[in-house]
Parts: sequence; structure tokens; C-alpha cells
Amino acid sequence: MKRNVRVTLLGAALAIALTACAPTTSNTGGDDSGTSADAALYGGTIETAAASDPETFDPAVCTGATCWNIMRMVFDRMYDYKGETSELKLQAAEDFPEVSDDGLTYTMKLKEGLTFSNGDPVTAKDVAYSYARVLDPATQAGLAEFWKGIAGAEEYAANPTGLPSGIEVVDDLTLKITLTSPNSSFKYVLAMPAGSIIPEGSGDTIGTEPVGSGPFTLTDFTPGVEVNLDRNADYWDSPRPYVDGVHMTLGVDPDNQVLMLQKGDIDLMGSPIPPAKFLQVTTDAKLADQIVEIEKPSIYYLAMNMTTAPFDNPKVREAISYAFDRDALLKLVNGQGKPATEFIPPGVLGYSGDDMTHGKDVEKAKKLLAEAGYPNGLETQMFAWNVAPFSALAPQMQQDLKAIGITVDLQTLAPNTFAELAGSGKAPLALTFWVADYPEGSDFLQALMSCATAVPQGHNYAYYCNEKMDASVQEALAATDPDVATEKYTEASELMLSENPVVPLYFGTKTEIHGPTVGGYFPQPIWGWDMAEYWKTDGEKSRS
Repeated sequence: MKRNVRVTLLGAALAIALTACAPTTSNTGGDDSGTSADAALYGGTIETAAASDPETFDPAVCTGATCWNIMRMVFDRMYDYKGETSELKLQAAEDFPEVSDDGLTYTMKLKEGLTFSNGDPVTAKDVAYSYARVLDPATQAGLAEFWKGIAGAEEYAANPTGLPSGIEVVDDLTLKITLTSPNSSFKYVLAMPAGSIIPEGSGDTIGTEPVGSGPFTLTDFTPGVEVNLDRNADYWDSPRPYVDGVHMTLGVDPDNQVLMLQKGDIDLMGSPIPPAKFLQVTTDAKLADQIVEIEKPSIYYLAMNMTTAPFDNPKVREAISYAFDRDALLKLVNGQGKPATEFIPPGVLGYSGDDMTHGKDVEKAKKLLAEAGYPNGLETQMFAWNVAPFSALAPQMQQDLKAIGITVDLQTLAPNTFAELAGSGKAPLALTFWVADYPEGSDFLQALMSCATAVPQGHNYAYYCNEKMDASVQEALAATDPDVATEKYTEASELMLSENPVVPLYFGTKTEIHGPTVGGYFPQPIWGWDMAEYWKTDGEKSRS
């Protein structure tokens, strides 16, 4: 998901997520995971299904929903997320980073005795190689922008030999990373898929023959048919994983995934409940104990391209901000959300709780259009995905805009086509969304609304640029006090929304269903599945 490519694919099969808690850190790994090892049973295979194949097994390149879940099974990162929260815990790291007083240098140490699935030891050289490879243009890492704050990243991209100047191997277990500016979100970047640790020199084969130090190993992949993963018997975090393996059936559309789960053929769906099945599933009393209602750290919004007339006119943008009834829109998506009051969602550092949005006011919108020089209205185009929930939202929003005098030529497109056109600045209006990569406001304001992303194929579909907003975000990233960071993010949000480059519509929520024989199940807000934590309720009390 680039991160939005991950979102593009993730949106078609929205990864499972739960309420993102305040971003803090936990000082332990192992049993501090969110489930109780005492209650776990052992053995068996968790059956899953996915609508599409994993596009790769390379964690630096993976952006799609199917491979995203597999990355967490096969690879370790220095840090991961604890249970059903957005709280970091230790994974391959012995402790959390030692950060220099100026906030620029991170010193990290690996646990002793970690091994890859091929038996080789995991060393700091492997970690350094994994991180440097993300910055090598030849890798085509979709999330490389999150790593470009490492000192020497630009020079390394121009001549990718050795390591960037900001990555230093201190000894076999110790790594030092130097940034160009303080960035409180960097610890979360290390917990993303691209932060996965692979063996030094394995870049040419990792995409098809993945070798990691994670809880599972890939044993078989038949494109269009299945993926099989076996428990890593030598995994450091014993007794996890509890199950013997995971089997994923590929090419199963969401409707059939529901049927398979109801029949007991699968335990977990890789796709969300499709809209046509939603009421049937959620009102079925037999499934009540298997349904989980969750909030997602996400924002659904309409972007207005400020480089394209008439959206270079602030009064036109303000008029559109008064066009929509958020509660009415949510009814179209089975209530899977809450009306947005700002751009940063709840559970993400920087969410203020203030209402920075405008409610529906047709007369005010018409008055603003007249003041903008369009007393008789105007015509424009809006681009949206051709899949749920956008296929339900876009036609209603077209009518809402018609009510204030704006005639919209609605173009519904395949997700990848949408991303290409909106990213290239060819979408006057773009209906889109964003799911948190990590629980800090920079992942929304910096990734979607900064001057740096107001470029072709960036994620700033509004092509909004305000250096004052960027400066406030940088101050938030440099802050060591969460209250100060929130103050700065709020300042940045208020400034951005006062100029109406986007209309926040709703914060996403999701209802999902799991099979009756999955024990210890919880959805994870950032990743989705946490397969090492689940067990089969028909398993054994001890491992045979």
C-alpha cells in the first residue's frame, strides 16, 4: 500500500482490524501477546480463503491483502503489535530502541539465538541488509517512502552499494540507525511488513522462496489454488504457534467465502462480509457468538484536486463540504462506520475529538457556489472504485452534489485504474479511503496531505500543499510528549481542513465473522490476522 496500492487491494478485502488503542509500548514479548497460553490447545490446521493470490512473498514488495497476512506468518520484525491493540511489543529485538537525545539515532539489539527457517542465525547484518534493500530502487519496494528519513537514503538510492550512511552494523547483534530529522513514528515503521528480516543476500529469491524467522514456513504455493504454511517448530516464541499449519484456498469470492465458513469448510475469511450477505449473516442467531464488531483506524473521504478548476477556488471546495449527510451515507454501507469529525481517526495519536467538519446545508452550499462565480452550478467528474462500499456511496454522493448545483460525471473504475488516474492528478473529485499503517497522525497528514506527496503517483489526490501544515506535523514528530504531539497534529488538521481540500466522510468500522472452532481469536488493527495466537478448539491439551 506504494501504501495506497496496499490500501487499494486491502480495500477490496479489507484486512481485519480492531479499535486502535493509544500508541504506547510494551516491554515484553512472549506471553505479553494478548492471549493466554494456558487456555490454548495444540495441533490442527486453520483453514482460510482469499479472493486473490499473493502477488509476492517478498516483504519489501508486498502491498496486497493476501500477502500482507502471510508476511506476518513467515517473517519476524524487530517489533510487532500486542494482541488486539496498537501497542508495540518486542519481537526479534531484545529491547526497545535506545534513542539519542536529539532523537536522530536509534540503537537496537537483537535477541540472542534467533534462527531463520533454514537454520542460519539471524544477525544485525541481516537486519541492515533488509532495511537497505527497501531503499534500493531495484527492489521496487511499495513502502519505500516510509524509510526515506534514514540518513543517506537518497544517495544510496542513486548508488545502492554497501549500506546507506544512516545504517551501521555495530556488532553481530547490534544495529544503529540515524535519521535526518526526529521522527517519533519510526518505531512503527520498523513493525511494518517492509521491516521484516530476511537473510543477507537473499533478495533475488525471497519473493518466490521466502526464508524468515517467523512462526510459520511456506511449504507450498499453487497459483490460483492454494497456499500451505507449516508451523515453525524452532520458533523462538514457544509454545506459539499453537496450530500445526495454515491452509489458504485461493480465488474464492467473498460470497462463497461466507458459504464455506457457514458450512465449516473454512475458519477465517480473507475478505469482509459482502454487502448482499450482510443482513443475512449479522441477524443469524446461530452465528451470534462468531461475529465481531470492530472499529478501524481509517478515514473515508472525498478529495478535490486543487490544481484543477473549479477546485482551485476555495469557495467551491467549501460549498462541497456542505453537500453530504454522513448519517445517510452510512446507512448505505450497513452502518459500517461513524461520521467523521476530522481527518485523523480515533485511536491514532493526533485525534482531537473536535468537530472540524461541516454538516449538510444545501442553501449555504448554493450561496457559496454563487459567490464563487457559479450561480447556475457547474459540471465536473468524480472517480470512485467499482466495488463496495464505493459502489454504494458514489451514486448517492452524485445526487447530493446535484442538489447543490454540481452535475457530476461519475466514473467507477477498477481499484488499480483508480489509483493510477487519481495519483496522476486526473481526478477532479476522488472518493477514496486510508487505513492506518501505524497509529500516528503523520500516517494521515504527512502521507496524504503533505507537499512532498503532492506529486504524480503520490497519495495526495487533492494535490494540497501548505508548508505551515507540514511544519506542524514535523513538530509533532519531534515531540516526546504525546500531549504536545496531539496539540501539533490538531493544529495541522485544523489548518488543512480550513482550506477544504478534502471532505472527511466517515471513520470506518467493520463486522466480521469467524468459524466456531477458532480459539483465542481477535482481529489486529494494523495487521489483520495474528495467526500465531489462534488455536483450534478441537485440538489437544499438549503437543504430541
